[in-house]
Amino acid sequence: MTRSLLSRDGASFAFMSVMVVSLPLAVLGQIIAIILHRGPAETDIATGADVFGWLFTVAFVLTLLLTIFVEERRLRAKAH
Repeated sequence: MTRSLLSRDGASFAFMSVMVVSLPLAVLGQIIAIILHRGPAETDIATGADVFGWLFTVAFVLTLLLTIFVEERRLRAKAH
């Protein structure tokens, strides 16, 4: 049985990969921005860290919604 690239498992793997990469980059970027406080690169690094933070948030919410959708379908199929 072949699976398409956009299957639920593939999407979950992609979202988890994005979360695993973006969370440490967001945290590290904020730490570096704090260390470089008032430096010229501080604003750019903090903005980059914010982008990775939002990327993590979007991937987390999409993973949560996908999991809810899959579990709801599983429970409905089990009830019938």
